Amino acid sequence: DGTLTALKPRPEDAQPTPELISILQQLASDPANHIVINSGRDHFTLEKWLGILPISMAAEHGAFYKENGVWHKNIKKIEWGAGILSILQMFVDRTPRSHLEVKETALAWHYRESDAWLGTLRAQQLVNTLISLCTRQKLQILQGNKVIEIKSPDCNKGSEVGRLLANRRYDFVIAMGDDTTDEDMFQALPMSAITIKIGSVSEAAHYHLSAQSDVLPFLRSLLGKQKTATKEGSIKNRLTLAFDFLKDLLKTQ
Repeated sequence: DGTLTALKPRPEDAQPTPELISILQQLASDPANHIVINSGRDHFTLEKWLGILPISMAAEHGAFYKENGVWHKNIKKIEWGAGILSILQMFVDRTPRSHLEVKETALAWHYRESDAWLGTLRAQQLVNTLISLCTRQKLQILQGNKVIEIKSPDCNKGSEVGRLLANRRYDFVIAMGDDTTDEDMFQALPMSAITIKIGSVSEAAHYHLSAQSDVLPFLRSLLGKQKTATKEGSIKNRLTLAFDFLKDLLKTQ
């Protein structure tokens, strides 16, 4: 949510729309394409929402990844100490309409439904409270869009990109994301990649779309260009058409 779907007050409500499923299905239908959903979501949610599609997925920032229909686990399940859990529960109790999500390899304190001023204040207080404890336990603190996440530093969206690039050669790459966690992904990609930040501008991304509502029209435009490129035949022509089209389109945003 924030990239492929709109942000919702409750993260569990940001499920893919039928239009999104259709677009991803059409993009994946071209054997020259490799579609990857690189997400902080848990793999159960991703499988429930997108498991019918012939695509690859990474969950919990690469702690799990799915290829050829099979899920793989990259790191061991983390046993969360009582200290961190009690701190997070205290902030849930002190911040109305916030809640704690416990994943296998991460803890996420969501405050999207909370009062904006109070949520921002509590988020900074939570980070300050956790810094020393997480440093001692070698855990990473991520400040995302209305969420504070505690996770292992061993996996992030950049490490997942590194794994993909090491295992497969790509002629052309587009990566899109809206959150601070996507910065690692942008930085891990080669300079030739088309990197697009949604919403706020990023120094790590080459291009910018101003709102999430621009994403599906952009992907629909890719579908039209995909058909034209297929008719052109050669890989060189396909890549040239794709580069020219994307640069022209993104310059207008």
